[in-house]
Parts: sequence; C-alpha cells; structure tokens
Amino acid sequence: MAESSRKKIALSKEDRISELPLHIQEIILCFLPIQDAVRTSVLSRKWRHCWTTIPNLIFDHRLSSFLRLDRYDGGHVKAIKFVSVVNKLLLLHNGPILKFSFICPMSFDAEVVHDFIDHWIPLFSRKCTKQLILEEDNEAGNFKAHNYSSLDLTHLRLGRSLFPHSSAFGGFVNLIKLELVNVASNFGQTIIVCPALEKLTLICCSEIFPVNFRAPSLKCLHQVHYGVSFEYDFMGLENLTEHSYVLVRNPETRTKSSNVVKVLGSLPKIEKFSTGIDFLKYLAGGGCPNRLSQPPPYLKTLNIWDMNFANLSEISCLLCLIRSAPNLCKLHMSVKDLKHYLIEDFEDCTIGHLEIVTFSNFMGIKTELEVVKFLLGHSPLLKTMCIHCGKGMKEDVALTMKKEIMQYSRGSSRAQIKYLEHPVIVDDFDFELWLEIFEM
Repeated sequence: MAESSRKKIALSKEDRISELPLHIQEIILCFLPIQDAVRTSVLSRKWRHCWTTIPNLIFDHRLSSFLRLDRYDGGHVKAIKFVSVVNKLLLLHNGPILKFSFICPMSFDAEVVHDFIDHWIPLFSRKCTKQLILEEDNEAGNFKAHNYSSLDLTHLRLGRSLFPHSSAFGGFVNLIKLELVNVASNFGQTIIVCPALEKLTLICCSEIFPVNFRAPSLKCLHQVHYGVSFEYDFMGLENLTEHSYVLVRNPETRTKSSNVVKVLGSLPKIEKFSTGIDFLKYLAGGGCPNRLSQPPPYLKTLNIWDMNFANLSEISCLLCLIRSAPNLCKLHMSVKDLKHYLIEDFEDCTIGHLEIVTFSNFMGIKTELEVVKFLLGHSPLLKTMCIHCGKGMKEDVALTMKKEIMQYSRGSSRAQIKYLEHPVIVDDFDFELWLEIFEM
C-alpha cells in the first residue's frame, strides 16, 4: 500500500505537459490566439520560449480586444499600440514564420500600419514566409502598395489595399494561390507573371482581371464582380478545371452573340462550373441554343446559386447547360425568384451520367416541379435527389408537393428522393472572403 501511495504521489507531481513532444506543443500553440500562445510561457521552464518558434502568426481583432484598444481615442494612438505589440512579438520570435496574417481594424490609422508593413517585409524574407495575409478595414483612398516580389510566397491574400504593378515589380515565381478582396489597381495592359499560380480569387476588385496574370498553370478561378463587359477576355483560361462567377449587379443582356456559347466555348477543360446571383442572366444574354455545338466534355459538377425561375431565358440557359454536358454527375440549384411558367422546351433527351441533384429553398411551384420531373425522368443513373423546402412553404403545400413528386416516372430504378432540413452550402464561391462585403 505504501509503495502504491508513493507511485500515486509521483504521478501527481509529474509534469506531463512539459514532456509533450515539440511537434505536439507546436500544434497546440498554433490553435491558440497569439496572446494566449504567449501566455503559455508561464506554464513551466520548458514552455517559456515555446511560442517563439510557432510558424503561424495571426494578428486580428482578438488581439485588439485583448489589448482593450477601445479605451483610446483616435486611430493614430490605437494603430501605434497595436502594431507596436506586433512588432515586439516579431522581434522576440525565434524561427521561421511560414504564415503571417495581419487584419487591421477599421478605426486604425492606415499610414501607421503601412509604415510598419514596409519594415516587416524584409523580415518576412529572412524568416522564409510562404503565406502572407494582409487585410484592412479602411475606406478607399488610404491604401498604399507594398512590394511583395522580394518574398518567396506560395499564398498571398490582400484585402482592401493597393496591388503593386510598377515596372520594378517582378511578379511571383512560386505563388500558387492568390486572393484579392476589394483590391484597387489600374493595371491596364500590365501583365503579372505567375508561372506556378493554380488558384486565383478576385472579389470586387477595381480594374483587375484574369487577363492581367500570365498564369499557364491556373486551374481554379473564383470571381465576384459588380459588372461584366460583353467584351470580357477569356484569354489564358483554357486550362481551367474549376470556375465560379458571382455577378452582383444586373448585366446588360442585349448582345448579338450568345454569351453561354462564348463562355463555355472558352473553357474546354472545365470540370466544375458555378454561377451566382446574376451571372446566369449574363450567360442567357444573346439567346441559348438547345445544345452547345462544342459541348464541355469534362464538366461533371454544375452549381446554380440564386436560380431565377421568374426568368425564362435563365431556365433555357440552365437546360442548355444540362443537355450539353455529356458527363454531368452533380447538379445543385438554389432558388431565388419564382413565377408559374409552363416550360415547353423539354425535349426528349437522356442525361447519361447525372447521379446527384440538390435543390435549396425549393417552393414547389409548377416551374420547379417541371424541372424535377424532367431530371427524374431523363437520368438513368440518378442515385439521389435532395430537396430543401424554403421557409415560406406551408406544411400542407409541402405535403401536396411531395405526393406529386412521388408520382413522377423515374429513369433510374434506384433513384431516391430525400428532403433536407437545411439548404445545401456550396463551397465554390469563397463565401468566407466576400460575404461580409455585402452583409448578406
């Protein structure tokens, strides 16, 4: 019994947290806000300097709240307090900084922040920084461009800032992922060389387009624009396999040529195609054929966010895309506006590879039901059709709708219909980068 008691006492005195392997300590610290990671230095002697070697540093509103900067008046004082702490932590850091993220609150003086960023960039170069995220909440006009070409970056995200494009800017040799959110520039004909770039995200950027980047390795392009020109240039996008486009203002739909023919004809290798808000209206401009003369042979996933069933031209465009994709496997539609239209151009065709269909915010009107009937009857390999009923649908209407759908003939004997409690979340629009801009 005495020996057992001694073992229990020894175990109780054992400092297990200090015996954790270094890589486990690093993982723990990377999940903590920076102020909490620094405070772990009081745990034991072995933890005193652990935080100084963590490779990922994130400075955001959590640090600002911790420092209680709302006590101070004036953006200049707040900015000085905030960036001084960041600067001190950077000087104490001992090791590579693979990821650096800095989110500047709106109330801070932008000039103070930019001066410090200019001093940090050489440090990032010495620290072998690979991922750099710099975001501001300042009003347009307070921006300053920084030269990031001296860094060996693989991932760069800029928010509410200027993008450098002077003759001294050398491009990005190793950049794989570039995200620009509400970034201003005036590229004109300027070309930024990005030979390794695979993913490009442009969200509400002024005068910045994919054609401004020479990126032969580009595979994924996400765009959110206020408007789009009918002369939009698709040069350099021939190798895209994934493309999403959200258009947040009504486009001009009067054009002599078919936009859906022009856009899909420029993306011969596309595998996943997503449209949001008014971009389908743009695609429908100029009319839509029953089928594209050059069908997208690799298109497997089609996402239509905010499908407008009140617009017959959009419905025709949807049907054109469905009929033209011989290998389409997944189809998702989120409903926006509704009217009781009778669709008359459902031709007898087979959607040979379609396996999964999902509807979000379904209201059960005649137009929607006809689309459901068409897809059920012409998809011999269909496995699952998921339907999320919109909040405005009454229970008796939903019950009647479900009974009607059960009567529809099915091209696939194993097709199942499931009803979802929540709408399907489509991850192809980089929502986390732009949702707050529109306060949706």
